[in-house]
Amino acid sequence: MYNKSLVSNYNQTEFEKERQFIKKEFEADYFLKSFFKVFLFEDSPSFGLSPETTYFEEVRKSDVYIGLIGSDYGTIKDNGLSPTEEEYDEFHASNPDSFFYIQNVDKRDAESERFILKIQPDNKYSFFDTNQDLIDEIKKSLVKYIERGQKDKDNFDKKLILNSSIDDVDDEAYGLFFDLLKDDDSFTKLKDIDNKAYLLERIGAGEIVNGVFHLNIAGALFFAEDVNKFLSHEIKMVRFKGITKFDAIDRLNFKGSLLMGIKEFERFFKKNTNSGFIIDGMNRINIDEYPIKAIREGFINALAHRNYERSSSFIEFYIFDDRIEIINPGKLKYPLTIEDIKNDEGIGHRNERICDILYKTNYMEHIGRGISQMIGEMKKSGLEEPEFSEGNDSFKVMFKGNGGKISHYENNENVINLKDLGLNQRQIVILTEIINNNVSMTYDDHIKMFNTSKPTAERDFRKLAKLNLVKKSIVNRKVQFSSPDY
Repeated sequence: MYNKSLVSNYNQTEFEKERQFIKKEFEADYFLKSFFKVFLFEDSPSFGLSPETTYFEEVRKSDVYIGLIGSDYGTIKDNGLSPTEEEYDEFHASNPDSFFYIQNVDKRDAESERFILKIQPDNKYSFFDTNQDLIDEIKKSLVKYIERGQKDKDNFDKKLILNSSIDDVDDEAYGLFFDLLKDDDSFTKLKDIDNKAYLLERIGAGEIVNGVFHLNIAGALFFAEDVNKFLSHEIKMVRFKGITKFDAIDRLNFKGSLLMGIKEFERFFKKNTNSGFIIDGMNRINIDEYPIKAIREGFINALAHRNYERSSSFIEFYIFDDRIEIINPGKLKYPLTIEDIKNDEGIGHRNERICDILYKTNYMEHIGRGISQMIGEMKKSGLEEPEFSEGNDSFKVMFKGNGGKISHYENNENVINLKDLGLNQRQIVILTEIINNNVSMTYDDHIKMFNTSKPTAERDFRKLAKLNLVKKSIVNRKVQFSSPDY
C-alpha cells in the first residue's frame, strides 16, 4: 500500500523544476515507488472545486510532507500566511512527518527566515545546493521513515494497552499458562511469584506504570478475559465434506486466548480426522491420518506470525477430505522468502513478544525451527511435504493427506508394549492379523489357528474387546471381531 508523499506547494513558481525533478526521480526509483506515490498539485484536476479546496484535501490525505524553502516566502494571503505555510499548518495539525529542505541562497526575505525558525524545533530539515543534493537528502529521510514504520509494525505486539488493567486478566488462561510451562528451572521458578501483575510484567505480557498494571497486545492475546475488547482476534475452524468449501459439516469460531485456542484446535483436529493403530511385533503403535505434531506446529506458527494489525481478518483452519489448510493474515516478513524459511535461514518474527511467551511453554520447542519440524513430521508419516504459499496479504500452509487413510508413522513415539497390557501370545497374533490385514475373525478361526477350546477363544477375544483393541459384532448370526472404529 502506498504512502502519499506531498511535495509543497500549490501556487508558487519557485521550485517548479525541482518538484518535477523529485517526482521523476521517485518514479525511476524501484524501491521508493513501491512505498510512495508523489502528489503535485499541477498534476491533479480540481473537478470543479477551487484550487485551495482540492489541494487541502490532498494535504489531509498525505502521509508525508516534503517542504522546499528558498529565498522568497511567497504571496501573503488575507490570513497573513503564504500558501506554503498555510498548507504546512494544515498538515502538521494531525501529522508529524514533515521533511523540509532549505536551499542555500545568498539572501532570504524576513518571512522565510521566520518560517524556518518556526519549522526547526519539530521537523527534520537539511540544506541543499543542487538538485542532486536535494534528492539525495530526500531519499535518506524517507528511507529512515520507512525503517521507523517497519520497526513500529514489528513492535505492535509490545504496544501497551492503557485502558487495560489486572482486572482484565482471565484466571483460567493465567492458570493454563502455568500448566504448560516448560520443565526448565528458568521457567518453573515463575511459579514461585505470587504477584500476578509482577509475573505478567516479568514474562513480557505488560507493564506496571505508576503502580497500575497494563496488558500489552501480546498479553491481551494470551491472558485477557475478553481479547476482542482490545483488538480483533478470531480463529475459524471448519471441517468440509469433500474437497471444496461447499458443504461444512463441523465448524468452530474461537475468539479467546491463544493457549486456550490451541487446546480447542487439538480437540477439533482429533474430532474431525481419522486415527487408529498398527501392530509391530510386540508393540501397538498409535497412528493418525495426519501427524498431530506437524499440524499443531502449523497452527502455532499462524498464531505466532499473523498480522494482528489486520483487524478485519482471521486465522483459518480448514480440514478437507484430502488436505488441511492453515491460512493467516500477513505475508512473510520482508525480505524473507519461502525458500529461506524452508531452510531455517534468516527467520524473522513479526511478533517477537508473542513468540517469547510461547517459547516458555511446551508448545514451542525451538524458535525458528517450526517449518523444518513440519516437513520432518510429514515425511515420517509417509506423506508429502507441506506446501507453503503467499497470497495478496496472507500466508498459507497446506498438508496433503492420504484420502482419509492412516499412514505408517516411522519412529512414532506413541508406542504401547502389548505385554504391558497383559496380552498373551495368542492374543497378540490374533490382534496382528485383524489390525494389520484388516480382516474379521470368529471363535472358529481362533480354534483352528491354535487348536484350542471355545472357552479359551472366548476369553482371548473378551480381553481384546475390553481393551477396545477389537470390535465385536454379529454377522449372519455369528460373532466376529474386527478393527475398531475411531
